[in-house]
Amino acid sequence: MQRRRFLQALAAPAILRPAAARRPNILLCISDDQSWAHASAYGATFVKTPGFDRVAGEGVLFRNAFVASPSCCPSRGSILSGQDFYRLRAASMNHTEWPGGIPIFTDLLAEAGYHVGCTGKGWGPGNWRNSGRKYNPAGPDYNKVRSKPPGRYISDIDYAANFEAFLDARPKNAPFCFWAGFIEPHREFEEGIGQRHGIRLDSVSVPAFLPDSEEVRRDLADYAFEIQWFDRHLERMLRTLEKRGELENTIVVVTSDNGMAFPRAKANLYDYGTRMPLALRWGERVKAGRVIGDLVSLIDLAPTFLEAAGLRIPEAVTGRSLLPLLDGRSPGRTEVVFGIERHFPGSRPNGAGYPSRGIRTGEYLYIRNLTPQANPCGDHPGPVWPQDDPVGGYGDTDGGLSKTYLWRNREKFPELFRLAFGKRPAEELYAVREDPYNMRNLAGKAEYEKIRKDLAARLDSYLKRTADPRALGRGEELDAVMRRFP
Repeated sequence: MQRRRFLQALAAPAILRPAAARRPNILLCISDDQSWAHASAYGATFVKTPGFDRVAGEGVLFRNAFVASPSCCPSRGSILSGQDFYRLRAASMNHTEWPGGIPIFTDLLAEAGYHVGCTGKGWGPGNWRNSGRKYNPAGPDYNKVRSKPPGRYISDIDYAANFEAFLDARPKNAPFCFWAGFIEPHREFEEGIGQRHGIRLDSVSVPAFLPDSEEVRRDLADYAFEIQWFDRHLERMLRTLEKRGELENTIVVVTSDNGMAFPRAKANLYDYGTRMPLALRWGERVKAGRVIGDLVSLIDLAPTFLEAAGLRIPEAVTGRSLLPLLDGRSPGRTEVVFGIERHFPGSRPNGAGYPSRGIRTGEYLYIRNLTPQANPCGDHPGPVWPQDDPVGGYGDTDGGLSKTYLWRNREKFPELFRLAFGKRPAEELYAVREDPYNMRNLAGKAEYEKIRKDLAARLDSYLKRTADPRALGRGEELDAVMRRFP
């Protein structure tokens, strides 16, 4: 029944605008390290996400949403600013600082009279205090309410209860904007927690770039349980909005900041690193049951919120509001651009990263690796990070059961090990419909040369138009940040 609702009204306008409307509230829910496929609304059988599914079924489900960068700080900074990650100076990479002078939607809404707050993980990991801010860029902190979590490594923050505390503190008649930054399903995972809570290993779908072993299935089940945990809080938040009569005038957005913390996913430009779950609900303003296949970027959220609130969108914003797509005035993007500078500073000497840029269309993914002589996951081999390897064994891939299993069985799975941890060529090209796990590089094949050239030119054009320092010959600006925060 739920799935049928997603497929209805595909051609109908999604936004129904009343003659006069209050400024909408905004609830932005962001999980930490979740790939696009892992919500039951997308057909996942081993992950149950009734909260996400409700938002999708009562609103819009996006099938092709992408982050600006598959790493926490640059992704979250891009969502806040509506800008491509490489424009954020020090915030273009993890474990640095938030620079001043970048307009962000939370500040602009606060200045316009919105009650703004945040629970869980906001912008980070990085230092925002150096910029002179009084609170995290995502909003003032609401983390006082705690509860006993169901297992190790799951946060004791009661996200839903803190949302209620935030609403209780709201000035009368003020619209609100709340950032719910779930810390799950970020590693580490408690081994076996998924099975203990009823996730069957035979129901787990293993991506083709990982070994299909019991160890990997257990790891994925533990990851799935953490997704289900934050989804329970999402359900509670939706019920709170209903009880308070606020749900219909609230833009509810549920997404993630980057892909799952497994080899060849998080911190990589492949789909399992950059492609995100995304659902949006806005009462009667967005017609229920629509599935959108157009490409969108999460940098589009900031201008969407600002336009919905009736505010001017800053000139620095490179994202585009989703409202014209939702109401049928214009189509979505034909391409999205993303990239990465550095994920974990300890992965290479002197804080060096692995700068890459990519462009994704509905049919192809093109990636340009700017330092192919380096290892994309870190220069020092090793099984896990950081528990027993202080110098960072393949540090750009978070440590865990799957990573360790693949390392220990590298001779048994040489191709999967190479794809996860081996060096990569300067250019990669994947036909995403035929190769959804991005494992067969077509760059260098004569029959795809025209496509490669076209995508390379389109990528160059976008990067120059949006002032990527590396595209403008100013890559030293980003390299200097890495050296400053080794």
